[in-house]
Amino acid sequence: MMLQYLLLFIIVEHYTVVIFADADIEHAASFVRREIWNWWDYTDGVSGPAAWGFYFPICEAGRFQSPINIESRHLLFDHQLTPININNSDNVYGILRNDGRNLYIIIPFDSNSKIHISGGPLQYEYRPVEIYIRLAPPTMGDKMPRGSEHQIDNRSFHGEIQLVAYNIDLYKDYAQAQTSPKGIVIISSMLMLGGDTSEQLRKVFHHAELLNNTQKPSDIEIKSLNLKELMAFSSEYMTYEGSLTWPGCFESVTWIIFNKYQQMLSTYLQTLFTNTLRFVNNRRTLMIGTSAQRNVRTNIGYEQWFRSSTSSSPTTTCYPVNNILEYHVNNEFGLART
Repeated sequence: MMLQYLLLFIIVEHYTVVIFADADIEHAASFVRREIWNWWDYTDGVSGPAAWGFYFPICEAGRFQSPINIESRHLLFDHQLTPININNSDNVYGILRNDGRNLYIIIPFDSNSKIHISGGPLQYEYRPVEIYIRLAPPTMGDKMPRGSEHQIDNRSFHGEIQLVAYNIDLYKDYAQAQTSPKGIVIISSMLMLGGDTSEQLRKVFHHAELLNNTQKPSDIEIKSLNLKELMAFSSEYMTYEGSLTWPGCFESVTWIIFNKYQQMLSTYLQTLFTNTLRFVNNRRTLMIGTSAQRNVRTNIGYEQWFRSSTSSSPTTTCYPVNNILEYHVNNEFGLART
């Protein structure tokens, strides 16, 4: 153990010099990297998730860490969870980056300043800064998906796409927001193999393929992104209070997980992990504990569960159709009431 910490200390000291000497501060992503250094990764080695707690104790000792396994039987229905609003989201300029550890899209402030996220469990407005694409390389004979960070009823998915935004009402920038209460929202949808890939996701994967055979971190511009289509926007979702899934694991995140998944062709997954994305995976290990202890709320089935108190005139007064609200996972991902 002492040897592991010694090696980690050497890695941290080395990358402190490298990152501060080559700071790329025009993007939110690089700004936060500059603060926490660039020593970490998702491997099983001395810089992997098991060692993050050495520098950020909350990664190991925090009580609201993410990701988690969401158990449908413990979901709590909340009729006040309105649909999520994402305005000015149909013509977004992004920068796709492969940093050797993650495949993600930077959403620069200057060219996307009018994009705001609100509604649902959010009491403030949030501005998008990054989109992470969580994937795992295909394994011969392995039919179990394992690319997503979150699980639903102990079921993983082939990938997870996550839109990260920060609270612009309370905090001056992304770096301050990520360490502060209600600072960050991460909107997530799952990726599954099979069927055709949506136009927006296909555009991202096509640009990712152009990064093949790169020998160093590289960027490529993506124009005219539609965030709602890219994220498989849904009015139904699950939400809970959790953390960042990278160092420093700050417990400042409101997670919103859409009750909808996107399909992707298996050829993309095979191509993306050929001479590119130089990592084994880019997901954090599932946290111990389940939604039973985390107060995971949902608005799934709102229209089915609630109806007007009178049929003759419209009213805002609603009541449950029945007193027993239970959930199950469909064979094709999607939670429903039983």
